[in-house]
Amino acid sequence: MEEKKKNNSKKAGIILGLFAAFAATIMIVSNMNIVIDENKDVATWHQVAFIDHLTPLGENDPDGDDSGWAATFCLDYAETPATCLASNATNGTEYSSWTNVSGYIDTDDTDKDLKSEDPFYFVVRCRFNDSVKSGSDFIGSRCRCHLNVTGDETISAVGQRGDITGVTGGGIVSHNDTDDDYIWINFYWDDNSDGYRITDDGTLTWNVTISAKY
Repeated sequence: MEEKKKNNSKKAGIILGLFAAFAATIMIVSNMNIVIDENKDVATWHQVAFIDHLTPLGENDPDGDDSGWAATFCLDYAETPATCLASNATNGTEYSSWTNVSGYIDTDDTDKDLKSEDPFYFVVRCRFNDSVKSGSDFIGSRCRCHLNVTGDETISAVGQRGDITGVTGGGIVSHNDTDDDYIWINFYWDDNSDGYRITDDGTLTWNVTISAKY
């Protein structure tokens, strides 16, 4: 009987020893991670532009070589954003000439009229410079746009990222070439129902905040 107790004590000692060694391993790994995180240069979000409906900046050149806003428009709700907005309509072939676009605003072409009760997606077209690159690659997750809308429709600071799409919209990359200075992204907003719309003699007021992570 005494021998069994000794054996059991040895087993318990071995198990406790293994547990202690395992716990020590976890602590060592955790400490290593903490040290690595403390010494890592962590990217943070920076606001690069705030735009309201009275201050358009231009389609092809937001502001020199900066990240910024190119245009805002309404895309017909019958379209498929993932397909339609993947077109890189710049340099003379702007979205303003498309028959499925209305309410287009930039310095080159402004159309503030919307057909009443005609459903649409809100779209904000943005350009981001190489501050959102990792090595030679542009990173869509480092690009973000928030939209506020009041009036006949309400959107409260709903943000979309440049690499995610879902039921409320997303970011569609229209041009991404590692040899270029910019990545172009069309952010869109979807009410996940029957589209946004303006009523007869109604109004919509909007502003956007564009951010980059670097």
